Amino acid sequence: MINDLFANEKAFRNYVVTRLKSAELDFVKRMSYIREREKKGEEWSISGVLILLEFDTEGEEYSIILNKRSPYVQQPGDLCCPGGRIGNSIDTIFGYLLSKNIIPLIRPWSFKCLQRVPNPEKDIIGTVLAGVLRECWEEMRLPPWKVEYLGGLPTHRMQSFPRIIFPLVGRITGRWNAKPNWEVEKILRVPIRSFFDPSNYALYSPRVPSSFKDRPGTEWLEIPCMVVQEGDDEEILWGATFGIIINFIQRITDLSLDMIHPQRKIERDLPVDYFTGTPRPVNKS
Repeated sequence: MINDLFANEKAFRNYVVTRLKSAELDFVKRMSYIREREKKGEEWSISGVLILLEFDTEGEEYSIILNKRSPYVQQPGDLCCPGGRIGNSIDTIFGYLLSKNIIPLIRPWSFKCLQRVPNPEKDIIGTVLAGVLRECWEEMRLPPWKVEYLGGLPTHRMQSFPRIIFPLVGRITGRWNAKPNWEVEKILRVPIRSFFDPSNYALYSPRVPSSFKDRPGTEWLEIPCMVVQEGDDEEILWGATFGIIINFIQRITDLSLDMIHPQRKIERDLPVDYFTGTPRPVNKS
């Protein structure tokens, strides 16, 4: 049944919304945790990401839009969902207007999905949605009015950063011209079907520079990853993004990682500036 849904744009959209209804979100609990940590003087950041679906009318299938991070940001070279830090005054105001349907940027279907969520979860989702839509525009020039909100997923706590990620799911409607900014090296489209091919999975062993081997969250040995073929290049989907997307795939299908036993092992050097990025060159023009 799910294979037939992949080829039907609207039916798959409706199916995803239905499956995401059962997801028990922990946004309120996690936000309270962050506020309590901040009161104790700890620095925590809130990030929102958007699992962005796009339907290819020629191939008749859905793909997930991913960005490859540029050398000038943290975690350079990693694949990630569009998004970033949220919670500034613009996101808060924009989120309030979205949740109340005061501005016409949010699509009717999105408003319907958002209204099903009880307060105060809805207010948090509104702020996160505003933030990820802003980031999509800044990173890829994806207009907010071309994104449908479909639902949310439980949060993901980072191991190497004091950060909690709030994932949302959305769908691109209509055509758009992708224009990555300096934060994005390139944009990839990963067919959802590829997540069901066991040969695309591997065990990844990042070789950690000695300069931060004592950093919390870098005790990596062999961790599951997905190999994304991009022309002649092989990109590695791993870490938080891999976990969040697999969570989404497992919630809408019967896929289980326990059914996949990757035989391939990949080792790569982690950049020495992995946690900082390289300073951007000064534009002297």
